[in-house]
Amino acid sequence: MSYQQPPQQQIEQPTQQRTRRQRTPHQTRRQHHQQQPQQQTGQQYQQQPQSFDQAVPQQVSQAIHQLEELESDAEWAHGQAMKAGDRFTSGMLADLTQIIHLQKTLLLRQSDFAQTFGQCTQQALQQSTQQLQQSEAPGVQQVIQQAQQVTQTIQQASQQVTQQDRSQQIGQPPSPQGGGQPF
Repeated sequence: MSYQQPPQQQIEQPTQQRTRRQRTPHQTRRQHHQQQPQQQTGQQYQQQPQSFDQAVPQQVSQAIHQLEELESDAEWAHGQAMKAGDRFTSGMLADLTQIIHLQKTLLLRQSDFAQTFGQCTQQALQQSTQQLQQSEAPGVQQVIQQAQQVTQTIQQASQQVTQQDRSQQIGQPPSPQGGGQPF
């Protein structure tokens, strides 16, 4: 069975179609001007880097990937320590996860604070690895090994962010945002 529209709706549709087709020259110009900024915006997107690895320096990208892996493993080990009832280890891993996440965020933003906080992150990683050595919770030894490996990468990436930021600021007035890029 086919569905037919009531006669009243059939009459209104051709009228609506007619009004859409008939535009004054003024309306056509306005529509053209409204579309022009959209075309420019599309061109701006085409000029941006295509991938994450192209958007940030290689050392920063490497540090981000290592920090993400460490953060994920620390979260998993935190859950395991919680299940085992090991409050000290779970608390230490929870703190470590937060520190790693903040370091990752500062590197991604290419913040002026990335290097300063990177030093704090390195100290926190060193202290936590020493304190977690005796833990028997699953996954903790993996976190310790990764933390020891990532400390050097953090230092190099943080220095690269700071050097890149300084080279971009030469000849430019200081940013009112306090440096770095908004996130």
